[in-house]
Amino acid sequence: MRPPTASPIVTKTGESPPSAPGAPVVLSANSLRVRYRNGALGILDVSVEVKVGQVVALFGPNGAGKTTTVRAISGFLRSEGARVIDGSVSLMGRATTNMEPSRTARIGLAFVPERKKVFASLSVRENLEALGQLPPRAERAAAFQRVYDMFPILWERRRSQAGRLSGGQQQMLAIARGLLTDPRLLIIDEMTLGLHHSLHEPLFDAVREVAAQGTSVLLVDESTGFALDVADHCYLLSAGRTRMSGPAEEFRGSELLAAGYVDAE
Repeated sequence: MRPPTASPIVTKTGESPPSAPGAPVVLSANSLRVRYRNGALGILDVSVEVKVGQVVALFGPNGAGKTTTVRAISGFLRSEGARVIDGSVSLMGRATTNMEPSRTARIGLAFVPERKKVFASLSVRENLEALGQLPPRAERAAAFQRVYDMFPILWERRRSQAGRLSGGQQQMLAIARGLLTDPRLLIIDEMTLGLHHSLHEPLFDAVREVAAQGTSVLLVDESTGFALDVADHCYLLSAGRTRMSGPAEEFRGSELLAAGYVDAE
């Protein structure tokens, strides 16, 4: 495999146009209500839609229900003894409400969680191979080249233990591992949480490139300035409900953001 080449990062002035209003829907989550094993309600009424080629951002204060929402969509809530008790989720037109994560992955969803992103004792290369859903052998070299071109540091450190990577490099590794499955939808929860500000721009550039290559992205992030630059559509959650939704331009200078529902940069 050759070393990574300079990856053509897509910018706002050169990116593909956002999905047309009639573009096919990749994800439809309608009126979700989630209950935990102890009886507590996680979210009360959240709806989210992602179309082909879109980057969609979820905003909201701590406790708004963002992580619960994306874990409900991906199926990972099952590991916490929680489930969707009302509403519905569909991926690529298939009903997936309360479906196991392994099945949503086979349909085309890749999920990068907020925590426990990598296998610390394995090398970078071993992490990339660990999910067991690698492309067919004939396509594998090109798939690995794609993620190494996107994140050259992973090529440089491919033999290093993942636990020795910086937080930003571990996030790149987690995203790269998800992309190796060639997903239709990539969900990233709290992508820049705890990372130095210098890492925010390259990570958001990567999100922009992922969408330009055809994978839709649902993103949760506290770095609203960068997220608004990248997103096509946004949702604002508050107290477990969808409070506002619309094109990213409508969120710039939003009175709700200014009122402190999220920390706008």
